Amino acid sequence: NARWLYASIRGAAAAKTGANGPAPTGSIVAFKIEEKDGKPTFVQQWVSRDLVSPAGPVISNGLVMALSTGESPRLAKKDGSAYSVAEVEKASKPATLYILDAATGKQLWSSGTQITSFSHVELGYANGRAYVSTHDNTVYAFGVPTER
Repeated sequence: NARWLYASIRGAAAAKTGANGPAPTGSIVAFKIEEKDGKPTFVQQWVSRDLVSPAGPVISNGLVMALSTGESPRLAKKDGSAYSVAEVEKASKPATLYILDAATGKQLWSSGTQITSFSHVELGYANGRAYVSTHDNTVYAFGVPTER
């Protein structure tokens, strides 16, 4: 039984990209954990489509739930000062939830334009539903298949 590790990367990954296209603003990277010379090694399997400042992924039943938070990746101005809340709001885009195939990273589903604000918290998952909380204090619940 193979073991996998899925990691969210903010910004361009130093990983090779593949069938899911370039990911200059962020991605989910999948690694298969294999044994080599008695030690575990991480072998990159895929890089997701481009995701804006992705939250940590949630994996269930062969699916990867990936949240493109839409939150502006800019943390500080050139002079070192922080952006105001209004500046962050203006620079951010609405969040998008993606359901990906855990073995290939291929997109199976997207929330499209249903979410109207950016998110700055992690994705929640319980009882077959993915929960996304956004900056404007809205909580979205999306049904996720429990079987493939």
